[in-house]
Amino acid sequence: MKPADKRAYDRDYAQAKKTGKPFFPYAIFKDTVIATLTVLGIIILAIVVRVEVGEPVNPATTDFVPRPEWYFYFAFELLKIFKNQDVFTPLIMATFMVPNILIILLVVWPFIDRGPERRIWKRPFALGLTVIVTGMLCYLTWMGANSPAGVAKGGLPVSGLDEEATKGMGVYLANGCGSCHMVAGVGAPGPGPDLTNEGTKGWDNAKMIAWFKAPKPPMPSYASLPPAELEALATFITGLGTTYK
Repeated sequence: MKPADKRAYDRDYAQAKKTGKPFFPYAIFKDTVIATLTVLGIIILAIVVRVEVGEPVNPATTDFVPRPEWYFYFAFELLKIFKNQDVFTPLIMATFMVPNILIILLVVWPFIDRGPERRIWKRPFALGLTVIVTGMLCYLTWMGANSPAGVAKGGLPVSGLDEEATKGMGVYLANGCGSCHMVAGVGAPGPGPDLTNEGTKGWDNAKMIAWFKAPKPPMPSYASLPPAELEALATFITGLGTTYK
């Protein structure tokens, strides 16, 4: 600390100590009042705002898309931001890199900003950093809360489907493929690849059906599906990005 800053701090501290109020009973009284109001507020909210009880859990469902608790919505949205890259990038960035960078910044900031000033309006860098980080987290949380839940029962936003492809889309939805894949921005960003333009890779139905029956892990095998459903699903997938957009 610079000598001039130390003298200014000592002067302000002496003035505050001279004109201020003692810790007991003033600070204890304030803490007691605030703690009491907080507990009362929680009790009132628990009585007035009832917790919604949803439908009973159905372990046999094939179209349920899990969503995180509200305090993980920001990470949920980060997964979508990095969705168009390789399989592991969304997971690494959303669950490791970004949260840890914020935590490290929080830990080291007191060692970076070591000025004696404690009035927040006289610490523009600390104030600006707080506003930016808090605003970013609030925005990502809001986006995650209002983002589509995933694959909808009503279908996917793909046009040009014929009867066979429509049946194939139904097979895709019924078997929960959207929990690992994304089509036209709807579904999960991983661990499976985005299938929006899968038809541009040149696979035919026979090759696609062989893949469904004996895929590479972690994709499960769909060899138990009826041949007609496999054929319809292959028609749908091999046409994405070409015939069906």
